Amino acid sequence: GRGGGAASPALERGKPISDRVTAEELYDAYEQIREEYNAKAFTVEDEDRSSLGRNGGGDCGSSGRCWRVLKETADGIQIAMLNHPSDPNCPYVRMRAVMPGTVEDVWDFLSLSNWERTMPKMDPFYEGLTVLGKYTHRSIDMVLARKKTKRIVTFGKRDFTFVSVSDVPRHDGVWVSGTVSVVTPKFPRERGYTRAFQDSVAFYEPLDPDPRTGEPRTALTIVCRIDLNDSGEGGDGGMIPMWIYTKTIGATGLLSIGNMRKELEIDVANRKRREEGQKKRRAEETRCPLVPWVESSRNEKDRIDVEIDLPEAVESSSLGLHGLSPGTPDSRGFFLQAKKE
Repeated sequence: GRGGGAASPALERGKPISDRVTAEELYDAYEQIREEYNAKAFTVEDEDRSSLGRNGGGDCGSSGRCWRVLKETADGIQIAMLNHPSDPNCPYVRMRAVMPGTVEDVWDFLSLSNWERTMPKMDPFYEGLTVLGKYTHRSIDMVLARKKTKRIVTFGKRDFTFVSVSDVPRHDGVWVSGTVSVVTPKFPRERGYTRAFQDSVAFYEPLDPDPRTGEPRTALTIVCRIDLNDSGEGGDGGMIPMWIYTKTIGATGLLSIGNMRKELEIDVANRKRREEGQKKRRAEETRCPLVPWVESSRNEKDRIDVEIDLPEAVESSSLGLHGLSPGTPDSRGFFLQAKKE
């Protein structure tokens, strides 16, 4: 009676760590998940490939032999599901999309430090984030945190305790980050919330610029497993039937990734405008005079000369000072008079 089947062992619902919470054990928990999810993401084939016939056909997503594509769009978003070999109530979900912007743009969007701004765009039930600790292991930054969600329709609020890892880029240039649920006596279940579970690893691959616009692009692949019930050791369920999740993750995943792409397009456009504005200001600053301008009429006899001692090399330059020949007015009626040292 937990809506998602019998309880699974604790290892299937968060990696157990000690109450000391060391950087080494947090990284070890993440590393195990990263290797597993990397293998699932890039070595297991899709059901619509030629290997389907060799696998004997049928529902490969349920059999665990290949990814079953749930939703796919013409512009490259794909949501797929793969059965877990020992836990059919908590399958793997893979989300793929080509995102606008550089790897850094997409990485920053998903960075924990930006969740308060970005996560509500992807998850309408997102309530908030609490940072529990910051750690470093082998020069890799990690954050232990707790995420809270609002009530899901008639079901209660959920919370997730996890470590977020900003990994180093792989040798092939792909960037990797992940969030892995952990179980520790230091941060027990909190009253008023059902302890849920989510492991997620994201892979960011730089692509060639868009052939139409010349703008940078990034291939994003996210592999995750989610259980919205407290199905681990000592848990008290949560009453959300997991079949609801498996039946709706295609549509909700598509909406989430689509919203992320739209927000990234806005972020990238805003960044370009800021960069263009900064470039324009820098250009204006390079034209700024070294001494205050003294305005005068355009009448040569009424002008007020500003004398500046210039080195021979500058005084003899055909460009003069800031593009003006010495003694010539600019468009605003200002004059400069250069005097040789």
